Amino acid sequence: MRRSSLVSILVILMLVASVFIQSSGTVASSNNKIYVIPVKGEITPAMASFVKQKIELANIEEARGVLLVISTLGGRVDAALDIKDAILSSNVPVVVYIKDRAVSAGALISIAANTIVMAPASHIGAAEPIPYSEKNVAAISAEFRGAAKFRGRDPEIAAAMVNKSIDIPGLTKEGSLLDMTAEEAKEHGYADAVVHGLEEAIAYLGWSDSQRYKVEPDYKIKIAQFLTSMEVASLLLLIGTIAVVIEIFIPGFGLPGILGIVCFALYFGGNFLAGNTEWWAVLLFIIGLILLGIEMTIPGFGVVGISGIIAILAGLIFAASDPLKGIVSVGISILTVLIAVPVFSKYFGGARLFKRLILTETVKPADSKHAAQFETSIDLMGKTGTVLTPLRPAGIIEIDGTKYDVISDGVYISSGEKVTVVEVTGSRIVVTRL
Repeated sequence: MRRSSLVSILVILMLVASVFIQSSGTVASSNNKIYVIPVKGEITPAMASFVKQKIELANIEEARGVLLVISTLGGRVDAALDIKDAILSSNVPVVVYIKDRAVSAGALISIAANTIVMAPASHIGAAEPIPYSEKNVAAISAEFRGAAKFRGRDPEIAAAMVNKSIDIPGLTKEGSLLDMTAEEAKEHGYADAVVHGLEEAIAYLGWSDSQRYKVEPDYKIKIAQFLTSMEVASLLLLIGTIAVVIEIFIPGFGLPGILGIVCFALYFGGNFLAGNTEWWAVLLFIIGLILLGIEMTIPGFGVVGISGIIAILAGLIFAASDPLKGIVSVGISILTVLIAVPVFSKYFGGARLFKRLILTETVKPADSKHAAQFETSIDLMGKTGTVLTPLRPAGIIEIDGTKYDVISDGVYISSGEKVTVVEVTGSRIVVTRL
């Protein structure tokens, strides 16, 4: 009995030891992991969320370290601050390898890292706030100083990347932002090593024997980065604007209208995925479209149409990652409209919307037959005319050789159709299809 009890105890002890050994092995394996995270392109809220999640995962798994591969010209300040805070609060060492450039927001992320490793032709700095105001410079300079001081780097050098008024002999002059090459950064304590490639960077860190996990942004972030790039965003607005202009001048709703909707949907959708915009910007854009629709269908003085245009422009600008980028994209669209409207006016006739925004006066030809040019409602009521431009519902008809601006009774009427006048109130003439 005793022998059997002893055997049972030994078996239990062996099982416990086995579990402990496996558990220890798991911890050791976990501690040998390194996470390689690319930080490429514009720094957006979506990118910040991705990087933060991976740093948090590395901390949960007690990884050996996190390696951020930086290649960016900057991005949103709030997104950069989120990544900086995640790095500074990480219990796992975070290393930055600057592949080619760490400009603006990328510089702040790099300064927050435990270790900075740079490629020979890379550079770091040039973090000019937009707009460059005293308030913005002071706030962002403080963030750079704080991160640098926390990591034992010269805070004045960090601030010189943001503030043009700082003069550092031998490095930067007053009036210029500091942007350091790899060798300059190493000389002044902003690069721990200059290496040729990622493998050499990992070897320098002593992580060559580590289990490497290279994580990539998911498809949402990749799509967002593509759609919100300056080139693609401008192209979407350009095509969307041209499509809408064509739709305004051509009767009915067809392919141009659908194409315009798709382009604007991609523009706003990309900025949503990137975390650049909120619903209010889209709502502003939609309100603008509604106001334009009202201006096109109901007689007025152009105030509603102008308000609609302002709302649309504001929605497009505020949907972008930063106002300057939005203004550039919208500016290209406005230039397109200025070119497209005269062209389409020539080939397709005038559009009611643009006539409302421009003061025009029609002078009727004088002859003996029409000595009294200002016909009364009795003169026009019941008369029949021919539609010269599509009534959508506003347009132009001809009665007895004289042209009149009219509005249909709410239906679309094509050019060439016959109509009759059913209502005249002042200058407002309402017609219906015969």
